[in-house]
This record gives sequence, C-alpha cells and structure tokens, in this order.
Amino acid sequence: MSGRLAVVNAGGWGTALAALLGTAGYEVRLWCRRAPLAHEIAVRRENAIYLPGVEVPSGVHATSSLADALAGAEAVILAPISRAARETARQVAPFLDDEVPVMHASKGLEYPSLSRLSEVIAQELGRDPSRVAALSGPTHAEEVGRGLPTAAVVACLDASVAQVFRDLLHGPTFRVYTSSDIVGVELCGALKNVIALATGASDGLGYGDNSRAALITRSLVEIGRLVQAAGGDARSVAGLAGLGDVVVTCTSSHSRNRWAGEQIGRGRTSAEIVASTPKVIEGIPATLAAVELGRRYDVDLPVCMQVDQVINHGAPVREILSRLMARDATVELPSP
Repeated sequence: MSGRLAVVNAGGWGTALAALLGTAGYEVRLWCRRAPLAHEIAVRRENAIYLPGVEVPSGVHATSSLADALAGAEAVILAPISRAARETARQVAPFLDDEVPVMHASKGLEYPSLSRLSEVIAQELGRDPSRVAALSGPTHAEEVGRGLPTAAVVACLDASVAQVFRDLLHGPTFRVYTSSDIVGVELCGALKNVIALATGASDGLGYGDNSRAALITRSLVEIGRLVQAAGGDARSVAGLAGLGDVVVTCTSSHSRNRWAGEQIGRGRTSAEIVASTPKVIEGIPATLAAVELGRRYDVDLPVCMQVDQVINHGAPVREILSRLMARDATVELPSP
C-alpha cells in the first residue's frame, strides 16, 4: 500500500502511530479534535501536550477536519479513549467508504453495554464486526514514538484486514503479529489496566516485589477464565496482548494506571486522581466493566472484584491483599 493513511485522534498513542507510519515513508493525515493542536503539530512538528519530545515527521499532516483527514484514505486507524469510541466512529462514518480497512488502537470496553470496541465501531460504521481489527500489546506511546523496539498484535476475524495493518506497521522497531482471536486480544487489552491498578496499589502500600508478582500471575489466570467464557482463546493471555501488555503496564513509569494504583495505595481516592490529571485512567471504567462481565459469564474474578470495591465502593485499600490472602486454599491450575 502506497497511498494516504488516516489516524483519527491525536492523543499520545495516535500521534505515536502517525509518527511510526510517517517515518516509514507513508503519507499520513492525523486528525486532531482541536484546531490549535493541529496548528501546533504542523508548525512545531511535535505534539507537546500528549507526546512531548517526539518529532512528528514531515509526511504527517495534522488537521482538525475529518473530511480532510479521511479523503482518499486507503486505511484508517482509530485511536480514541474507550469512552469516545462510539462517538468517534459515528463522526467518521459519513466520510468512510465501506471497503476501506479499519483498525482501532484503543484498550477498553464500552460501559455499561460491555461491548468490545471493535463491536462498537462496527455498529457505528454499519459494517460486519469481523472486518474491524484491533491493535494491542506492550506499546507505550512514549517509546514507540521514539523508535524504541517492541512487538504488537493485530487481531481480526478477517485475516486479510489483519494483514493490511500488519504490513503497514511492521518495521525495524515495530514487529507485528496477527491473530484471529479478537475477543481475547480486546479483553486482555482492557483488563490489564485493572491489574495495573491492583499492582500499583500494592506498590503504593510498600508490599514489595513478591506481592506484585503474585498479583500479576493470579490476575492473568482470572483474565484467562473470562476470555475463555466469552468465546475467546485463553492462549492470548500468554501473548503480547496479555502477558506482554500486563508486564509493561504493571511495571513501567509510563503507565498511567499503575501510577493511579500507586496513588490509591498512598491514600488518595480515585476521584482525586481523576481530577488531578488531564490524561485518562482507563482502568477505572474498565473495573466496572470487568465486574459486570464476570457476572454475565459466571466467572470468578477475585482481583477485579477487590479493585472494584476500593475504586467504586470506598473499601480500604489495604483490604485488597488481605481479602485475597484470606480466600480458601485451592489447586493453582485446575485441569481443563
């Protein structure tokens, strides 16, 4: 593919993806919700608000016009925060031909519908969900934008759509795999933020490395149960969207969700944390969705449940680990 590409939403991640594609030589239109941001990127070649210090290549054209961004686009990447996915897809729909491949790069679930974001986007675009792809994996924007090496996975039921975005993004510093398990990949991408809140809280309480490792491991087990119950492939939990993203989200200084959990461990409320930063803490709404999904599929999600009690019901943060430790002893990995 050698034509024009569009990236919709110029947050940190959208800007990083646009920069990655621009560096590879593609002509990219980057849609900014606000005209002043588009002007700043055009003049300074930097998104100083959401991705400071990363040069935006000359092949990336920032615009606040969706019509301009999408005109002639041969492939489109949507990178909104999860709660804006439906609105963004609705805005995009009038300018998008049905045959243009679409991928989202967001990690979350719609609440209270509990829909995965590929389903939400497909509804608004009026196309089959099997033709909307999802990108996930250990991909902090700050590092991808600077060209530091990582790997990611593009999931889609339609293998030809997954291959389009694999071929576009795959390069010297960004290795891309494909998967047909979009259910597992999207659920892993959303729920890893809940795990990050838990491990961050553990760190904030000073519980140490052992506690963090135990929380991560047992959280992956419960995510695997949910993925399988929802019709996905539990093996995705061991892949880039699962273990890969969990490791980086639960340990990195770039992780907003880990930072938020750490602040909770130090005594701040989720409301105080949300009010203190312009950036979105995706794990907070994802906690509500995780608990509801557990009820829908009758899956035991003890870590997610305890995070929900602290975030949404005012339970003391120190009770997260004490309640988990007080659970009945059982077999670690039951037979299938």
